[in-house]
Amino acid sequence: MSKAIAYIRVSTEDQALGPEAQREAITRWCEGEGLDVVAVHEDCGVSGGAPLDKRPGLMAAIGALTEHGATALVVAKRDRLARDTLAAAMIERLTEKAGTRVLCVE
Repeated sequence: MSKAIAYIRVSTEDQALGPEAQREAITRWCEGEGLDVVAVHEDCGVSGGAPLDKRPGLMAAIGALTEHGATALVVAKRDRLARDTLAAAMIERLTEKAGTRVLCVE
């Protein structure tokens, strides 16, 4: 079974897709795809437009890819990864350098 790192981000506490809902969606989806979630990293209260250096959970998740020999960084929705296209491209590049890819549940 391939390994995955889950990344969860919420900017406010009042969100329909809060941390637990994201965790559940990622876990359920990964089980169906034959992926084992070996670590979960979160950024709570952080905007999707925040620079990468202001997103410690994301940077830890990217670092965990190599540490755990994971094949994917999984997010519940694309906008949980980043709302800024440049930031999203940088994240994609960092995961590619780690020999992995970003996968979205939705």
